[in-house]
Amino acid sequence: MGKRNFYIILSLGVFLTVSLYLYNGIETGAEAIAKRQQYVDDLRRKIGNLEHVAEENGRTIDRLEQQVRQAKFEKSVDFDEEKEKTEEKEVAPVPVRGNRGELAHVHQVQKHIRPTPPMADVCGLRENISAPHSDLQMLDLYDLWKFENPDGGVWKQGWKIEYDSEKVKSIPRLEVVVIPHSHCDPGWIMTFDEYYNRQTRNILDGMAKHLGEKDEMRFIYAEISFFETWWRDQSEEIRKKVKGYLEAGKLEIVTGGWVMTDEANSHYYSMVTELFEGHEWIQNHLGKKAIPKAHWSIDPFGLSPSLPHLLTSANITNAVLQRVHYSVKRELALKKNLEFYWRQLFGSTGHPDFRSHIMPFYSYDIPHTCGPEPSVCCQFDFRRMPEGGKSCDWGIPPQKITDENVAQRAQMIYDQYRKKSQLFKNSVIFQPLGDDFRYDIEFEWNSQYENYKKLFEYMNSKPEWNVHAQFGTLSDYFKKLDAAISSESGEKLPTLSGDFFTYADRDDHYWSGYFTSRPFYKQLDRVLQHYLRSAEIAFSLANVEEEGMMDAKVFEKLITARRALSLFQHHDGVTGTAKDHVVLDYGQKMIDALSACEEVLSESLIVLLGIDSTQKMGMDEKRVNENLLPEKRIYKVGQNVVLFNTLSRNRNEPICIQVDSVDAGIESDPPIAKQQISPVVNYNEEIKKLVVKEGVFELCFAVSMGPMESMSLKLVKITTTTKSEIRTNSELKFDSSFKSSSTSGDFTVENDKVKAEFDGENGMIKKATILVDNKPIELNSHYNY
Repeated sequence: MGKRNFYIILSLGVFLTVSLYLYNGIETGAEAIAKRQQYVDDLRRKIGNLEHVAEENGRTIDRLEQQVRQAKFEKSVDFDEEKEKTEEKEVAPVPVRGNRGELAHVHQVQKHIRPTPPMADVCGLRENISAPHSDLQMLDLYDLWKFENPDGGVWKQGWKIEYDSEKVKSIPRLEVVVIPHSHCDPGWIMTFDEYYNRQTRNILDGMAKHLGEKDEMRFIYAEISFFETWWRDQSEEIRKKVKGYLEAGKLEIVTGGWVMTDEANSHYYSMVTELFEGHEWIQNHLGKKAIPKAHWSIDPFGLSPSLPHLLTSANITNAVLQRVHYSVKRELALKKNLEFYWRQLFGSTGHPDFRSHIMPFYSYDIPHTCGPEPSVCCQFDFRRMPEGGKSCDWGIPPQKITDENVAQRAQMIYDQYRKKSQLFKNSVIFQPLGDDFRYDIEFEWNSQYENYKKLFEYMNSKPEWNVHAQFGTLSDYFKKLDAAISSESGEKLPTLSGDFFTYADRDDHYWSGYFTSRPFYKQLDRVLQHYLRSAEIAFSLANVEEEGMMDAKVFEKLITARRALSLFQHHDGVTGTAKDHVVLDYGQKMIDALSACEEVLSESLIVLLGIDSTQKMGMDEKRVNENLLPEKRIYKVGQNVVLFNTLSRNRNEPICIQVDSVDAGIESDPPIAKQQISPVVNYNEEIKKLVVKEGVFELCFAVSMGPMESMSLKLVKITTTTKSEIRTNSELKFDSSFKSSSTSGDFTVENDKVKAEFDGENGMIKKATILVDNKPIELNSHYNY
């Protein structure tokens, strides 16, 4: 009985426990259902938000598609995939509008430029920004390449090149264009005038003679600074002959700048100036037929995309380049990418690409241009025969080509041509036939022409070699390249973006010192650039103001200044790589140009201000010679101060001049309220101390000028000019008109916007505080010796 009761009680306990558990489970389930319902509601809200975002994105995509369709319509670009593939394979002429307002088919350019649609609806920062869409991006490739320097054998910076002599019989014929040239530096070892009198005059005399005597001879020339000097001394008969050579394609002007400009230090304005000066002279004296169609940049120490951007605006869209890092040459050559369309980093829309050819080997001299083996190529520089006064570094001199040796010698140079062709996509190559200041003697004109002509005749008569060689110009080469690319077997060229800095010609020999060498002359270059632009603007405004008032001699001074600035852009000028006496010559020419600009400004501002004066104005700085820093001009009470705003916008700035009186001030209508006069402190080299300049003071005043406005202000004695307060930690003695106090330790200077703290010992700034948020910025300004 007791046992049965035990089981009954146990059963009731279990039942009650299970019931309580189930009851609790029901409550928990209800809470879970509520939570799940809340999650579902949240999910529905999120889905609703996503649907709203999707609708907005759909509308954005519709707008973008509409903009793309509009861009396609406006630019007449068909993005049909199959058509685009066809256009990329084929090549179509693209007209390029030049400075002369004419359309000219400069060369065959690929029509696969993709305009980037506006990005305003995607990211405001990318509005009006386009991407280059290039096949080769130098910034990326520099990270991928190892820049190693393995020994390549006979081609030390490359590799052993081989070809199948049987296979070449069935591929497109190899076209070889041999281009005679002479690279003439307008200053390097010798000055411009020394080079002209000793060598360049003879080169151009030889050109005028031998192009007429030798039917198949061709010649290209780049430096218009020399050509203009030579042209001045020529008779009308010689000038007529040279124009005939240009029209017949026997002579070609390449690039046509005043010099072969540097591309690292030169300001773009100076690049435009030297190019404009050369092209304007060509058009005025040689005619439109002579305007350059190709660019020749074989000696500048590294290459910038800025110059191609400028050249395409001058109807030049073909180029030959040389000084590129040897590792870059090797990497490009490995994939046959030494010829490419150079595209700007900011994209290609509305601007043509710049078709470029990089010479594959070490230099532009003959031993490094016919093929990969310089010891062989040197034997085909016939100036290096004993009679020419030069020799081969490899110890094997050239041989005169005769009937007995022509077969063997022709096979040697053909082999080099064929090996060189393995580095390019199409069966067209060229060989520059020249070097620095070549063709300055009769022997070279005759020996190069006669010997190469015999080699050409033999090579061209060998059908199994499948080659055709000839003399030609740079344009002849690019015409043949156009034909090869357009043929059924032609290969299109890649596009490339980026630059070619820093240049190294071998090992770790990086050419970067010229970025900063001779900084005094680099600064003088920028000063002259500023003076010249100011003089050009003032001269133009004066001619508009009073037509015919400006004398022709004033314009001649402007030309003198332009040509001095242009000459210094030479890649041995602004770079600082010329000999000392040559740099001094450049400097003197720039000093003379500054004086010429000063005279142009004086004459022009007299007209603009309506001043009846024959007295020449002077700039507020003067330079005694090219070796000294400028000296400030000291204005005397009673003189006028002439200001000229050369910018096309308003300027509200303080002007500071040196005056001869502590009571000097500017008289004007309306009066200038903000004027302050201060002592002038200089460093005395002899006693190695700071000294106060006696009888000279600095007057600063605030003026507001409109665009390209000029004004004349009177310097008078007034007592209302504010005198500066001086705090010093030295024993300098100042004029009694100035309040001065001694200070030790750090000191502060402040206005309503910023507070600056200076070191009391060396005067360098230590801390700056913007008063808007009162947050100090720690600075560490000091000199390194």
